[in-house]
Amino acid sequence: MTEPTRELVIVGVNSTPFATLLEILEERKTIGAEQLKLLAEDEADADPQVFANRSIPVQSVKDFAFTPDQVVLLLSSGDTATEALAQGESAGAWVVDAAGLSRGDDSVPLIHPLLNSAEVQQLERRVLALPGAGAAMIAEALFPLAAQLKSVEVVLNQPLSALGKHGVDAAAAQTARMFNGQEPEVDEVTGQRLAFNQLSSAEALLESGHNLSELALVHELRRLLGDEIALDATINTTSVFHGQLANVSVTLKEAADLEQVRGLLSNGARLEMQERPSSQDAVGSENTLLGRLRRGLISPQQVKFCAVSDNLRKDVAINCVQIVHLLLKTH
Repeated sequence: MTEPTRELVIVGVNSTPFATLLEILEERKTIGAEQLKLLAEDEADADPQVFANRSIPVQSVKDFAFTPDQVVLLLSSGDTATEALAQGESAGAWVVDAAGLSRGDDSVPLIHPLLNSAEVQQLERRVLALPGAGAAMIAEALFPLAAQLKSVEVVLNQPLSALGKHGVDAAAAQTARMFNGQEPEVDEVTGQRLAFNQLSSAEALLESGHNLSELALVHELRRLLGDEIALDATINTTSVFHGQLANVSVTLKEAADLEQVRGLLSNGARLEMQERPSSQDAVGSENTLLGRLRRGLISPQQVKFCAVSDNLRKDVAINCVQIVHLLLKTH
């Protein structure tokens, strides 16, 4: 099959990372406009999209014919994406789940393009999942230390874009009302004000006191780093639109040699050391920024540091494009 016949089918035109993904696909010339197909539940709900100076129509999932020559990328959840996953796999297409639809299904491998992309060669199904933005960043940051890790505790401060387009839109509307001296409306999804606020949890709590996203983060980190590492996670939501920051506390198997740890982290793929990185520093970057590296005060085996990244560009869009490129070129 000649390369120009391969198609990329994207489900999720209205998803938060879609615009950034389209930009990167065009920048890197991953595909041509004639290879791009865009799907939605109802094409009437989405405007045509411009890609490589061409207008790309948005088609309906229910009327679309999937084929084995396609890579189907799922950016949004819901019934439409679930239907596309089933239809795409049934037709023999590659399906890349970047929306967490297959979360909890261990028959669908979790693939990070920098950490374990070679596993694609051994897949029994033509379906794979990408880790969520938080798990992608933290796994990258911890991977150079994986062989030495005994336990990891993570506090992830996620931006409003992690809640989806509704979170960004709600916070923008609330901000405008507050600047005009009006009382903002509470966000219906979280039950909280999103503008100028910090949420201890944007989701309902489970009986354990965790929320579902925290347990999903732990599960994805275990799949990427190994089951033998003890893990716990907390996810807070802060009122910034883009850029995530995680405070990470690790316990090593032996007493920490801080310079050795610094050297390992400095040589990690797509990792960049800074003294005091902020999420704003990371927005627009293709690297995870690490900083505030220090020994913990509780144990000689404890090391603490922070990690920041652009959650949309780096941890969703670029990771998607790298996997799509791999599948289109070699599979």
